[in-house]
Amino acid sequence: GVAMGYYGGKGLPFFFTTLPGAPQESINGSVAKQAFSIHTTLGYYGKILVPLHAGAAVFHRINFMNPAGQMIFKRISPFS
Repeated sequence: GVAMGYYGGKGLPFFFTTLPGAPQESINGSVAKQAFSIHTTLGYYGKILVPLHAGAAVFHRINFMNPAGQMIFKRISPFS
């Protein structure tokens, strides 16, 4: 997202302000387009993999046949 805004020349929206983008002579549309393509691809796979990963953790947590699965959150949480 940062590369898209900077090299596209539009800047980076940040809460209530916008950080400025590249100066007019440094705008590079091909870098901005490639960054958009990478950003879109990672977002698409992230929408699939993150819920799948969370679902697998919950599945292993409620799987009473496997005692190691019961301990999954104790293994990954530093607060347990």
